[in-house]
Amino acid sequence: MNFLKNNKLPIALLILATINLLIFYALYGFHPNNDTTSFIDLIKFFRGYDVSFFPARYLNPLYAVVSAKVLFFMSPEQSLITINIVFYYGLVLLTYGLIRRVFKNIFIGFVSAITVMSGYAMVRYALTQVQDMGGYFWFVLTIYAGWRWWEDKNRSWLYLGGMAVAFGVLTKESGCMGALFVGILFLLDKVSWKERVLNFLRFSIFPFATIIVNGLRGADVDYNSALWFASSWKGYAAENYTLLRWFGVHASTYNILWFFIAIGLYFLIKNWRNLDSNIKIYLLAVIPSSMSYYVWSVFIARTVFISAWLFVPIASYGIYNIYIKGRWFKHAAVGMIVLAVITPYIIQSTLRYATLFTIMKLCKNNIPCTWNYFWKNREQFSTTGDVLYFEYK
Repeated sequence: MNFLKNNKLPIALLILATINLLIFYALYGFHPNNDTTSFIDLIKFFRGYDVSFFPARYLNPLYAVVSAKVLFFMSPEQSLITINIVFYYGLVLLTYGLIRRVFKNIFIGFVSAITVMSGYAMVRYALTQVQDMGGYFWFVLTIYAGWRWWEDKNRSWLYLGGMAVAFGVLTKESGCMGALFVGILFLLDKVSWKERVLNFLRFSIFPFATIIVNGLRGADVDYNSALWFASSWKGYAAENYTLLRWFGVHASTYNILWFFIAIGLYFLIKNWRNLDSNIKIYLLAVIPSSMSYYVWSVFIARTVFISAWLFVPIASYGIYNIYIKGRWFKHAAVGMIVLAVITPYIIQSTLRYATLFTIMKLCKNNIPCTWNYFWKNREQFSTTGDVLYFEYK
């Protein structure tokens, strides 16, 4: 009973996370997505099948190895879903633990966790048969470990953070970007440069070893990350980095949360002088990691979402400052939380898997034409990922 009493909020989060998972499954199922085939091919290869695979996936083998060696009794699809569910629960708890410690506020940590679990990128991508969930998990674990080291200077956290970066390299490129956060903390730490270098070396042991080994592995398929980035930028950057797409992707990724982010920024500026210095340090240190999605050539919600651990706490801080103003404001704050949770589902159920930017290109950015085209073909844009390659013409 003491365990339940002492951990009632994490347990409540796990219950809410389970409810969210069941709602997602009931609405959409754990369906394939546009990269699923390439992940399945690599899993089959690691299980001994004679199949060809996309060489870039060979550099991110964690899911395939777990599927082949641990979850071998499942189908490749089931193993992808199972691994994602494990990472999903871990991500929710890590988000709560991290933001609660930074703001020293249970409410802000709790709201941040439930906002992340139901985010648009989670609904549209991460809970489907892709590997983004693993990338988010290692990203946040790195930040969490780095923050714990910042709090108590226990070197064990540096080794854990380094291991998280290493596993991030083997899972999804976004998974290793939390290293930028830890690097900023090293620069802000008030110790000698010698100690900073030593801390960097402690943190970097596992990532550098992994990068070296993965580079040697890449020789097996005559491929490396540099080739992947170069070909990706050449093939996708021009159509992705436009003002319209920049605005559209950001608008859909955080949707109604932008209003709450604006409220949070207002209160942060208003309370800046009295704000705990650690909150300021966190918000500064997390910016490079959060903005690292600009390194990717494809501008899409699943890449943009690693900025959630910058924007979501700010939104939650705004909701908290509304909540503490009085009885009726509490009702408003609860309403804001509900809107933050359900809006991504409304957007996904409305837009489905239509690629609006492709439609806008066909319509030469004519809004009425875009809307008419979308609505006319709406039933063909499956909500469950069964029809991902609609022929736009």
